[in-house]
Amino acid sequence: MYSWNQAPLIRLIVPFLLGIIFAVYFPVQFEMGIYIIGSLSFIILCIILIPKLNFPYRNSLWFGLLINIILFLSAYQLTIFKTEKFSNNYFSNFTDSTEFVFARLNEPYIEKNKSLKVVLEILAVKQGEKWERSCGKAMVYFKKDSHSLHLSYGDELVLKTDFNEIPLPQNPGEFNYKRFLAFHNVFHQAYIKNGEWVASGHNSGNIILKNSIYLRDILLNVFITNHIQKDEFAVGAALLLGYVDKLDADIIASYSSTGALHVLSVSGLHVAIVYIVFNWLLFFLDKIKYGKIIKAITLLLLLWFYAALTGLSPSVLRSAAMFSFIIFAKTFNRHTNIYNTLAASAFFLLIINPYLIMDVGFQLSYLAVIGIVYIQPKIYAWFEVENWLLDQIWTITSVSISAQIATFPLGLHYFHQFPNYFLLSNFIVIPVSTVIIYLGLSIFAFAKIAMLVKYLAIAFSWAVWILNSSVELIEKWPYALLKDISISVFETWLMYGLIILFLYYFTKRQYNYILVALCFAIIILFSQIAEQHEQFSQKKIIIYNIPKTSAIDFISSKNNVFLTDSVFAKNEKGLLFRVRHNWWDLGLTNSTIISKEIKTNILTIKDQFIQFFDKRMAIVNSQQVIKNYSFSSLQTINVDYLIVSMNPQLKMEDILKVYHAGKIIFDSSNAPYRVRKWKEECEKLKLNYYSVMDSGAFVIDI
Repeated sequence: MYSWNQAPLIRLIVPFLLGIIFAVYFPVQFEMGIYIIGSLSFIILCIILIPKLNFPYRNSLWFGLLINIILFLSAYQLTIFKTEKFSNNYFSNFTDSTEFVFARLNEPYIEKNKSLKVVLEILAVKQGEKWERSCGKAMVYFKKDSHSLHLSYGDELVLKTDFNEIPLPQNPGEFNYKRFLAFHNVFHQAYIKNGEWVASGHNSGNIILKNSIYLRDILLNVFITNHIQKDEFAVGAALLLGYVDKLDADIIASYSSTGALHVLSVSGLHVAIVYIVFNWLLFFLDKIKYGKIIKAITLLLLLWFYAALTGLSPSVLRSAAMFSFIIFAKTFNRHTNIYNTLAASAFFLLIINPYLIMDVGFQLSYLAVIGIVYIQPKIYAWFEVENWLLDQIWTITSVSISAQIATFPLGLHYFHQFPNYFLLSNFIVIPVSTVIIYLGLSIFAFAKIAMLVKYLAIAFSWAVWILNSSVELIEKWPYALLKDISISVFETWLMYGLIILFLYYFTKRQYNYILVALCFAIIILFSQIAEQHEQFSQKKIIIYNIPKTSAIDFISSKNNVFLTDSVFAKNEKGLLFRVRHNWWDLGLTNSTIISKEIKTNILTIKDQFIQFFDKRMAIVNSQQVIKNYSFSSLQTINVDYLIVSMNPQLKMEDILKVYHAGKIIFDSSNAPYRVRKWKEECEKLKLNYYSVMDSGAFVIDI
């Protein structure tokens, strides 16, 4: 039976993780924290080092509790310390009187249609005639032109701009971009126009990262010069080098729908292959004096250089850290416990950046490895296969099942879908992607041998084509994807509790675990029943806040009609970011997107008038609408809600000649200056109004 005494770091990392999570959600600067930690640590040292105290600490509950408290407080204090906005010289503390900002590009920019998106590190701000050293990061969008396209990682700039705090989500269920960036220590943003920045001519980026980016560009150019293009280039570059800029939405959707998205991010498989290849190439060092130490140092440098080359994603960081501890243990002939190694790698990474714990890739990466390490041997033992090929198939199958068991609750919570054919897709993508990695490394190694690399590039392109075609074919099969799933954080924790209890039951065969698991299952069932009941009885209207767009949702039970303009109706990325998460949360299964009139038994939209159940609405989106009705009728029209849309050149007095509204709503398709003017008029006329642009989406529960 496995004893957790063999992996003490597992027990120690639990309070450390809790301390980080507590600091993320309840951040408070506590000046005495460091002194409390120091005092408690001093007590621990005294207990251990002074025998005269005669304190039996080894099996003491209080001693263990004290250790856990120290780890919890240390993690909390570390997270607060790593949160730059709490620093006294955080750049936003100077913005009221700041004229200029001195900053550095913290990463290569991402090219958008009309702008370049990049994170800037603020190094100093100008206060009057004096520059003050500062810290902090900001998300910046440069206007795209020939000048800004020459920017690169590490470039230092002088800017004159206003930084604004990143806003909270403006629509129900909308992706929380503010929280996402906060987990990356980014709290402000700005749009930089032409003439608002100038390059200093200096580049002070990290020399390792700078050379990694430079080498990555050279390797990408090797693909291009050998005629690896289009989807083959996009997938190959993502798979080998973590370069995802050329992946289009269709490719990502195909891999996501089949449960194969993990191969497009550099992870443990890639790092393992790099380790195996170079460990084999450096075999001769094992035969010389100090050769093992030289080999270990070389492997560590190569692993971390590859991690930097591929963008230091959470999955590759986890893999590089874990293999680093394995290399260290093998070099000094130490026994390695995989759970201890995992915990040590997590400790190492979280000390550097505690906010990694909130990264989805980090969470899924560690859960997948834990699932493979703990669950896979148990599943593999179900069948004893003597045939080598069948044994390899069963191994891949058991690995896929175990990884899926460990990650699917989190996948349902974050991505709202489940790939039904994940076993088949992984059976194809794991071996094919392994071949692609070896072919890609061979292309880089023999790039100067034109005749050889020509055929390697052809084989590489065919391998990637086979991978893409297989994934696209599986995606088109019926019932390939179970989607539009929404589970809460509470339900996610319950599902993990259920999985753990079942695993304990199958391991220890004690029926009390099954009884507790059934209780968890009943709670999940009742939670879903209550949620379904609420969803079937819901009736609501939502006027969304989508920049320069009019968007209204009419929701009844699990059906909805979404009224918007034809441009946004085709914008899948915008729909996903702004509204689809809300549709999943509300359990909507039948969504109709329209840009014109419609008539059903509960909803009528015609001639700017809307009747939804007992609610009557009207849309004013042009001056002509008011003129037509004012000439045709002497009486005002009563409506519950009046929506002013698309910047009509009208005053409130003109609108009141035609309509009498319980509430006037200014949607997000209007210009800000017009909304300000209308709000002033409403204040004078004592009209009840609501600005979607200023206050977020307007929700009407019927």
